Amino acid sequence: MTSLNDLALKFKFPKILIPNAITAAAIFAGFVAILQIMQGNHLTAAWCILIACFLDLWDGRVARLINATSDFGIQFDSLADVVNYGAAPALLFYTLYFESWGLFGLLISFLPLCCAAIRLARFNVQAGDDAPRKTYFEGLPTTMAACLLSAFVILMHDVAPTLNVSPTAALLMIMLAFLMVSTVQYEKGNWLSPRYIFKTHRIFTGTVIVVTLIAFPKVAFFMWGMLYVLFGLVRSMFVTLKKLQ
Repeated sequence: MTSLNDLALKFKFPKILIPNAITAAAIFAGFVAILQIMQGNHLTAAWCILIACFLDLWDGRVARLINATSDFGIQFDSLADVVNYGAAPALLFYTLYFESWGLFGLLISFLPLCCAAIRLARFNVQAGDDAPRKTYFEGLPTTMAACLLSAFVILMHDVAPTLNVSPTAALLMIMLAFLMVSTVQYEKGNWLSPRYIFKTHRIFTGTVIVVTLIAFPKVAFFMWGMLYVLFGLVRSMFVTLKKLQ
């Protein structure tokens, strides 16, 4: 079976182009999402953001797989994340839920964009340190925050299309924004990653996750995303309380 390394040698292009092409594809998905928001197609925009989230799971993994990691790739990925998981979800929620709220709605919508930029800047600074590689994320990953926000839009469009869910949307957005810049630890074995799904003692859990995402995507994306967010938050509170004892 031809590997990515073999393909790069065969067609004589730098290996670094492969993960960066995936990042560029994610940016394109985020760009399409913004265009769809401007045209009032909020559901399509939410799915485009989810596609961007899926692509984001792969660029770094592919780079490590073919030994094509670079400082450029780190910066490129972070700039993509600000657009895809900061600007696009912020604009989506503003036009869908907060446009009639005036300045207050504008400030709430700005929160995930600002916090995503802060978190990514912090991540890049830490990535440049000589400290050993962490086995966890410090703060909620921007990808997971955007995934959950998009999943909320998809779920509400399906189960409560006529209800005013703006207050609930505001609470969700505020919670996720502050979790992004928090020190709450989230595991790197993301529930959508092959490493998580096919790890020996997680095969059953991974199978359930994949099956539910395929069979009931409108509900499952939000359900698993919320479980991921709450699990990290509860575990962090538990560890803090234990240290205080």
